[in-house]
Amino acid sequence: MHRILVSEIMSAPVITIDPDALAVDAAALMEGNNVRRVIVTDQDGYMCGIVTDADVLEAETAESVASRYDPDVDKEWLTVRDVMTADVVAVGPEASIGQLVEKMMETKIGGIPVVQAADDTWGKLVPIGIVTETDIFRLISEAWRADEASRTGSS
Repeated sequence: MHRILVSEIMSAPVITIDPDALAVDAAALMEGNNVRRVIVTDQDGYMCGIVTDADVLEAETAESVASRYDPDVDKEWLTVRDVMTADVVAVGPEASIGQLVEKMMETKIGGIPVVQAADDTWGKLVPIGIVTETDIFRLISEAWRADEASRTGSS
């Protein structure tokens, strides 16, 4: 099997949201696009975080003992910036699927943004795609089907 690159299976374009949008709007965006995470970008399109459905759910249920949010905060006004993860695990488009899967297992996360460095700004990253568990499962399923077809065709 050839070395499969992240760029070959990533979902693109990415769904993004502004950090100052309301967390409930992030939830609606995810639900409307049938995704569990969206990339947070600033006004210049640089990645500044990621927000997941679990982040929003945790914020909405801040009464729980394990919550990092003040239960007295009016949850309707929480912003994406309040609930997002700013320290994002990401990979470049030339990373192998093996490297990506290792990162996913190591960090116990279900989706990793694919980024490229901005030409004009040091340290800024532009999201160009995302690879999720679903993309990995799709790849495995396609490989399995191809293997089954070759076995059936050669019998």
